[in-house]
Amino acid sequence: MVGTVLLALPLIPAIRELHGEADAVPLGIIQQHAGEIRYFADSFRAYIKPLEPILQECASSGRNASGILADGTGYIVLANGSDAMALPLQDGRCSILIASATDLVLPSNASFTRDIYCLAGVLGGDNNHYRALLADANVYLGQYSSLLRWAHAHGRFSAGQGCKLEARVSSDSGMQLASGCAFQRLNAPRIDFGQPLDPSASPILHNSEGSTSATLKRVLQDGDFEIQAHETFRANLVVRGKLRVGSGARVFGSVKSENDLILNPGAHVQGSLITEKNLVIGPNCRVHGPVIAEREASIGPGTQCGEPQRPTSISALKIKIVDGVTVFGSVWAREHGEVVSSL
Repeated sequence: MVGTVLLALPLIPAIRELHGEADAVPLGIIQQHAGEIRYFADSFRAYIKPLEPILQECASSGRNASGILADGTGYIVLANGSDAMALPLQDGRCSILIASATDLVLPSNASFTRDIYCLAGVLGGDNNHYRALLADANVYLGQYSSLLRWAHAHGRFSAGQGCKLEARVSSDSGMQLASGCAFQRLNAPRIDFGQPLDPSASPILHNSEGSTSATLKRVLQDGDFEIQAHETFRANLVVRGKLRVGSGARVFGSVKSENDLILNPGAHVQGSLITEKNLVIGPNCRVHGPVIAEREASIGPGTQCGEPQRPTSISALKIKIVDGVTVFGSVWAREHGEVVSSL
Protein backbone atom coordinates (compact mmCIF):
# COMPACT_ATOMS: atom_id res chain seq x y z
CA MET A 1 0.00 0.00 0.00
CA VAL A 2 2.80 2.41 0.91
CA GLY A 3 4.60 1.72 -2.39
CA THR A 4 1.40 2.32 -4.38
CA VAL A 5 0.77 5.65 -2.68
CA LEU A 6 4.33 6.81 -3.24
CA LEU A 7 4.31 5.83 -6.91
CA ALA A 8 1.02 7.68 -7.47
CA LEU A 9 2.40 11.00 -6.23
CA PRO A 10 3.87 12.14 -9.59
CA LEU A 11 0.44 11.74 -11.21
CA ILE A 12 -1.58 13.75 -8.66
CA PRO A 13 -1.48 17.05 -10.64
CA ALA A 14 -2.73 15.33 -13.80
CA ILE A 15 -5.52 13.47 -11.99
CA ARG A 16 -6.60 16.72 -10.34
CA GLU A 17 -6.64 18.34 -13.78
CA LEU A 18 -8.88 15.60 -15.17
CA HIS A 19 -11.59 15.91 -12.52
CA GLY A 20 -11.23 19.54 -11.46
CA GLU A 21 -12.43 22.82 -12.93
CA ALA A 22 -9.10 24.59 -13.42
CA ASP A 23 -8.79 23.44 -17.02
CA ALA A 24 -6.43 26.26 -18.03
CA VAL A 25 -3.90 25.50 -15.31
CA PRO A 26 -0.84 23.78 -16.77
CA LEU A 27 -0.16 20.23 -15.73
CA GLY A 28 3.03 19.55 -13.87
CA ILE A 29 4.96 16.64 -12.42
CA ILE A 30 6.24 16.60 -8.88
CA GLN A 31 9.74 15.59 -9.87
CA GLN A 32 11.06 15.30 -6.32
CA HIS A 33 8.75 12.28 -5.94
CA ALA A 34 9.91 10.54 -9.14
CA GLY A 35 12.60 8.76 -7.14
CA GLU A 36 10.05 7.04 -4.90
CA ILE A 37 9.97 4.14 -7.35
CA ARG A 38 13.42 3.47 -5.88
CA TYR A 39 11.94 3.01 -2.40
CA PHE A 40 12.48 -0.77 -2.42
CA ALA A 41 16.05 -0.44 -3.69
CA ASP A 42 16.86 2.04 -0.92
CA SER A 43 15.29 -0.25 1.68
CA PHE A 44 17.25 -3.24 0.37
CA ARG A 45 20.50 -1.30 0.49
CA ALA A 46 19.84 -0.56 4.17
CA TYR A 47 19.00 -4.25 4.75
CA ILE A 48 22.34 -5.49 3.34
CA LYS A 49 24.46 -2.86 5.07
CA PRO A 50 26.00 -5.57 7.35
CA LEU A 51 27.48 -7.14 4.19
CA GLU A 52 29.50 -4.05 3.24
CA PRO A 53 32.66 -4.97 5.22
CA ILE A 54 32.40 -8.56 3.99
CA LEU A 55 32.21 -7.34 0.38
CA GLN A 56 35.29 -5.21 0.93
CA GLU A 57 37.17 -8.13 2.48
CA CYS A 58 36.22 -10.47 -0.34
CA ALA A 59 37.28 -7.91 -2.95
CA SER A 60 40.63 -7.52 -1.20
CA SER A 61 41.35 -11.20 -0.52
CA GLY A 62 39.83 -12.68 -3.66
CA ARG A 63 37.97 -15.25 -1.55
CA ASN A 64 34.23 -15.84 -1.34
CA ALA A 65 32.31 -15.79 1.94
CA SER A 66 28.98 -17.13 3.16
CA GLY A 67 26.84 -16.81 6.24
CA ILE A 68 23.41 -15.99 7.66
CA LEU A 69 21.90 -12.54 8.21
CA ALA A 70 20.18 -11.59 11.45
CA ASP A 71 16.74 -12.57 10.11
CA GLY A 72 17.94 -16.05 9.14
CA THR A 73 18.48 -15.38 5.43
CA GLY A 74 21.45 -17.23 4.01
CA TYR A 75 23.89 -15.36 1.76
CA ILE A 76 26.97 -15.80 -0.35
CA VAL A 77 29.40 -12.97 -1.15
CA LEU A 78 31.39 -13.46 -4.35
CA ALA A 79 34.82 -11.94 -4.80
CA ASN A 80 34.52 -12.65 -8.52
CA GLY A 81 31.06 -12.35 -9.99
CA SER A 82 31.77 -14.99 -12.65
CA ASP A 83 31.82 -17.58 -9.84
CA ALA A 84 28.03 -17.40 -9.91
CA MET A 85 28.15 -19.62 -13.01
CA ALA A 86 29.25 -22.46 -10.71
CA LEU A 87 26.71 -21.90 -7.92
CA PRO A 88 25.06 -25.16 -6.81
CA LEU A 89 21.42 -25.06 -7.90
CA GLN A 90 18.67 -27.35 -6.63
CA ASP A 91 16.27 -28.04 -9.49
CA GLY A 92 17.52 -24.83 -11.09
CA ARG A 93 16.78 -22.75 -7.98
CA CYS A 94 19.12 -20.55 -5.96
CA SER A 95 17.51 -19.83 -2.58
CA ILE A 96 20.22 -17.69 -0.96
CA LEU A 97 20.93 -13.97 -1.26
CA ILE A 98 23.76 -13.20 -3.67
CA ALA A 99 26.14 -10.25 -3.30
CA SER A 100 29.05 -9.68 -5.66
CA ALA A 101 32.08 -7.39 -5.50
CA THR A 102 32.61 -7.48 -9.29
CA ASP A 103 30.47 -7.82 -12.42
CA LEU A 104 27.98 -10.61 -11.76
CA VAL A 105 27.51 -13.14 -14.56
CA LEU A 106 24.51 -15.41 -14.05
CA PRO A 107 23.69 -18.72 -15.76
CA SER A 108 20.59 -19.31 -17.88
CA ASN A 109 17.44 -21.25 -16.94
CA ALA A 110 17.78 -20.42 -13.25
CA SER A 111 15.39 -19.12 -10.59
CA PHE A 112 16.76 -16.72 -7.96
CA THR A 113 14.29 -16.69 -5.08
CA ARG A 114 16.28 -14.24 -2.97
CA ASP A 115 17.42 -10.71 -3.79
CA ILE A 116 20.65 -9.97 -5.64
CA TYR A 117 23.11 -7.12 -5.08
CA CYS A 118 26.20 -6.22 -7.10
CA LEU A 119 28.80 -3.50 -6.57
CA ALA A 120 29.28 -3.51 -10.35
CA GLY A 121 27.04 -4.70 -13.21
CA VAL A 122 24.76 -7.71 -13.71
CA LEU A 123 24.66 -9.86 -16.86
CA GLY A 124 21.78 -12.31 -16.67
CA GLY A 125 21.32 -15.41 -18.78
CA ASP A 126 18.20 -16.31 -20.77
CA ASN A 127 15.00 -17.72 -19.26
CA ASN A 128 15.84 -16.66 -15.71
CA HIS A 129 13.46 -15.74 -12.93
CA TYR A 130 14.38 -13.01 -10.45
CA ARG A 131 12.81 -11.86 -7.21
CA ALA A 132 14.63 -8.50 -7.04
CA LEU A 133 18.01 -7.05 -7.88
CA LEU A 134 20.14 -3.97 -7.29
CA ALA A 135 23.30 -3.07 -9.19
CA ASP A 136 25.69 -0.11 -8.91
CA ALA A 137 26.33 -0.25 -12.68
CA ASN A 138 24.47 -1.65 -15.72
CA VAL A 139 21.91 -4.46 -15.67
CA TYR A 140 21.04 -6.74 -18.57
CA LEU A 141 18.37 -9.43 -18.32
CA GLY A 142 18.56 -12.13 -20.95
CA GLN A 143 15.59 -12.83 -23.19
CA TYR A 144 12.43 -14.41 -21.79
CA SER A 145 13.44 -13.68 -18.21
CA SER A 146 11.00 -12.48 -15.56
CA LEU A 147 11.14 -10.13 -12.59
CA LEU A 148 8.77 -10.55 -9.66
CA ARG A 149 9.23 -7.53 -7.37
CA TRP A 150 11.64 -4.75 -8.39
CA ALA A 151 14.99 -3.88 -9.98
CA HIS A 152 17.20 -0.81 -9.92
CA ALA A 153 20.36 -0.04 -11.87
CA HIS A 154 22.58 2.93 -11.09
CA GLY A 155 23.74 2.48 -14.67
CA ARG A 156 21.63 1.44 -17.67
CA PHE A 157 18.91 -1.21 -17.45
CA SER A 158 18.24 -3.40 -20.49
CA ALA A 159 15.86 -6.32 -21.00
CA GLY A 160 16.03 -8.79 -23.87
CA GLN A 161 13.18 -9.96 -26.04
CA GLY A 162 10.12 -11.34 -24.28
CA CYS A 163 11.04 -10.40 -20.72
CA LYS A 164 8.22 -10.05 -18.19
CA LEU A 165 8.82 -7.11 -15.88
CA GLU A 166 5.61 -7.21 -13.86
CA ALA A 167 7.33 -5.11 -11.22
CA ARG A 168 8.92 -1.74 -10.49
CA VAL A 169 12.00 -1.09 -12.62
CA SER A 170 14.15 2.02 -12.42
CA SER A 171 17.49 3.31 -13.65
CA ASP A 172 19.61 6.37 -12.92
CA SER A 173 21.01 6.38 -16.46
CA GLY A 174 18.62 4.98 -19.06
CA MET A 175 16.51 1.99 -20.01
CA GLN A 176 15.84 -0.12 -23.08
CA LEU A 177 13.18 -2.81 -23.43
CA ALA A 178 13.24 -5.12 -26.44
CA SER A 179 10.19 -6.14 -28.45
CA GLY A 180 7.81 -8.48 -26.67
CA CYS A 181 8.68 -7.21 -23.19
CA ALA A 182 5.84 -6.85 -20.70
CA PHE A 183 6.12 -4.12 -18.08
CA GLN A 184 4.26 -2.34 -15.33
CA ARG A 185 6.12 0.59 -13.72
CA LEU A 186 9.20 2.13 -15.28
CA ASN A 187 11.27 5.19 -14.39
CA ALA A 188 14.48 6.47 -15.97
CA PRO A 189 15.87 9.67 -17.47
CA ARG A 190 15.28 8.06 -20.88
CA ILE A 191 13.34 4.90 -21.76
CA ASP A 192 13.73 3.40 -25.23
CA PHE A 193 11.21 0.82 -26.39
CA GLY A 194 12.74 -1.40 -29.04
CA GLN A 195 15.28 0.49 -31.13
CA PRO A 196 16.22 3.97 -29.80
CA LEU A 197 14.53 6.96 -31.38
CA ASP A 198 16.55 9.05 -33.83
CA PRO A 199 16.42 12.51 -32.17
CA SER A 200 16.89 14.23 -35.55
CA ALA A 201 13.82 12.56 -37.08
CA SER A 202 11.44 15.27 -35.89
CA PRO A 203 12.17 18.61 -34.25
CA ILE A 204 11.17 19.61 -30.74
CA LEU A 205 7.98 21.69 -30.63
CA HIS A 206 8.62 25.29 -29.57
CA ASN A 207 6.12 28.05 -28.88
CA SER A 208 7.29 30.96 -31.01
CA GLU A 209 4.97 33.39 -29.26
CA GLY A 210 6.19 32.47 -25.80
CA SER A 211 2.74 31.58 -24.44
CA THR A 212 2.37 29.02 -21.67
CA SER A 213 -0.57 26.81 -20.77
CA ALA A 214 -1.36 29.17 -17.91
CA THR A 215 -1.73 32.19 -20.23
CA LEU A 216 -3.54 30.47 -23.10
CA LYS A 217 -7.32 30.75 -23.34
CA ARG A 218 -9.57 27.84 -22.42
CA VAL A 219 -11.84 26.37 -25.09
CA LEU A 220 -14.74 24.12 -24.09
CA GLN A 221 -16.31 22.05 -26.86
CA ASP A 222 -19.54 20.04 -26.51
CA GLY A 223 -19.65 16.88 -28.59
CA ASP A 224 -16.88 15.63 -30.88
CA PHE A 225 -14.12 17.92 -32.13
CA GLU A 226 -11.27 17.75 -34.61
CA ILE A 227 -8.15 19.87 -34.97
CA GLN A 228 -7.49 19.83 -38.68
CA ALA A 229 -4.34 18.42 -40.28
CA HIS A 230 -1.40 20.87 -40.14
CA GLU A 231 -3.47 23.37 -38.15
CA THR A 232 -1.82 25.44 -35.41
CA PHE A 233 -4.09 25.50 -32.34
CA ARG A 234 -3.27 27.83 -29.42
CA ALA A 235 -5.53 27.10 -26.46
CA ASN A 236 -6.21 24.69 -23.61
CA LEU A 237 -8.92 22.46 -25.04
CA VAL A 238 -11.62 20.48 -23.19
CA VAL A 239 -13.85 18.27 -25.36
CA ARG A 240 -17.01 16.60 -24.04
CA GLY A 241 -16.94 14.01 -26.84
CA LYS A 242 -14.24 12.40 -29.00
CA LEU A 243 -11.16 14.44 -29.91
CA ARG A 244 -9.05 13.93 -33.01
CA VAL A 245 -5.83 15.85 -33.70
CA GLY A 246 -5.02 15.81 -37.39
CA SER A 247 -1.75 14.77 -38.99
CA GLY A 248 1.01 17.34 -38.55
CA ALA A 249 -1.14 19.60 -36.34
CA ARG A 250 0.58 21.76 -33.71
CA VAL A 251 -1.20 22.25 -30.38
CA PHE A 252 0.17 24.87 -27.99
CA GLY A 253 -1.68 23.95 -24.81
CA SER A 254 -3.17 20.95 -23.02
CA VAL A 255 -6.06 18.84 -24.28
CA LYS A 256 -8.65 16.76 -22.44
CA SER A 257 -11.41 14.54 -23.76
CA GLU A 258 -14.30 12.76 -22.10
CA ASN A 259 -14.28 10.21 -24.93
CA ASP A 260 -11.50 8.69 -27.04
CA LEU A 261 -8.54 10.89 -27.94
CA ILE A 262 -6.62 10.28 -31.18
CA LEU A 263 -3.40 11.89 -32.38
CA ASN A 264 -2.79 11.29 -36.07
CA PRO A 265 0.77 10.85 -37.38
CA GLY A 266 3.18 13.73 -36.85
CA ALA A 267 0.97 15.68 -34.42
CA HIS A 268 2.71 17.79 -31.75
CA VAL A 269 1.18 18.72 -28.38
CA GLN A 270 3.03 21.08 -26.10
CA GLY A 271 0.95 20.34 -22.98
CA SER A 272 -0.78 17.31 -21.53
CA LEU A 273 -3.06 14.65 -23.01
CA ILE A 274 -5.90 13.37 -20.82
CA THR A 275 -8.82 11.16 -21.73
CA GLU A 276 -11.46 9.38 -19.71
CA LYS A 277 -11.47 6.57 -22.26
CA ASN A 278 -8.94 5.30 -24.83
CA LEU A 279 -5.89 7.09 -26.23
CA VAL A 280 -4.21 6.49 -29.59
CA ILE A 281 -0.96 8.31 -30.38
CA GLY A 282 0.10 7.77 -33.95
CA PRO A 283 3.62 7.49 -35.39
CA ASN A 284 6.17 10.32 -35.11
CA CYS A 285 4.19 12.41 -32.64
CA ARG A 286 5.62 14.68 -29.92
CA VAL A 287 3.94 15.13 -26.54
CA HIS A 288 5.59 17.29 -23.90
CA GLY A 289 3.25 17.02 -20.92
CA PRO A 290 1.81 14.16 -18.85
CA VAL A 291 -0.30 11.55 -20.63
CA ILE A 292 -3.25 9.89 -18.86
CA ALA A 293 -5.83 7.46 -20.23
CA GLU A 294 -8.42 5.99 -17.90
CA ARG A 295 -8.65 2.93 -20.15
CA GLU A 296 -6.12 1.85 -22.81
CA ALA A 297 -3.31 3.73 -24.53
CA SER A 298 -1.33 2.85 -27.64
CA ILE A 299 1.72 4.73 -28.90
CA GLY A 300 3.05 4.48 -32.44
CA PRO A 301 6.67 4.22 -33.60
CA GLY A 302 8.91 7.27 -33.73
CA THR A 303 6.93 9.07 -31.03
CA GLN A 304 8.64 10.96 -28.22
CA CYS A 305 7.05 11.86 -24.88
CA GLY A 306 8.79 14.41 -22.69
CA GLU A 307 12.26 15.86 -23.15
CA PRO A 308 15.63 15.27 -21.45
CA GLN A 309 15.25 18.46 -19.40
CA ARG A 310 11.46 18.13 -19.02
CA PRO A 311 10.61 14.55 -18.04
CA THR A 312 6.98 13.52 -18.07
CA SER A 313 4.72 10.62 -17.06
CA ILE A 314 2.44 8.22 -18.90
CA SER A 315 -0.35 6.36 -17.11
CA ALA A 316 -3.10 4.07 -18.41
CA LEU A 317 -4.88 0.90 -17.45
CA LYS A 318 -3.22 -0.94 -20.34
CA ILE A 319 -0.43 0.35 -22.57
CA LYS A 320 0.88 -0.87 -25.91
CA ILE A 321 4.07 0.78 -27.15
CA VAL A 322 5.49 0.06 -30.58
CA ASP A 323 9.22 -0.39 -31.21
CA GLY A 324 10.88 2.98 -31.72
CA VAL A 325 9.18 5.03 -28.98
CA THR A 326 11.18 7.09 -26.48
CA VAL A 327 9.86 8.38 -23.16
CA PHE A 328 11.73 10.69 -20.81
CA GLY A 329 10.45 10.03 -17.28
CA SER A 330 7.92 7.46 -16.05
CA VAL A 331 5.56 4.92 -17.58
CA TRP A 332 2.89 3.25 -15.45
CA ALA A 333 0.65 0.52 -16.85
CA ARG A 334 -1.80 -0.03 -14.01
CA GLU A 335 -2.75 -3.49 -15.29
CA HIS A 336 -0.41 -4.42 -18.13
CA GLY A 337 2.07 -2.86 -20.52
CA GLU A 338 3.72 -4.41 -23.56
CA VAL A 339 6.28 -3.52 -26.24
CA VAL A 340 4.89 -4.65 -29.59
CA SER A 341 6.22 -4.73 -33.14
CA SER A 342 3.06 -3.13 -34.53
CA LEU A 343 -0.45 -2.12 -33.47
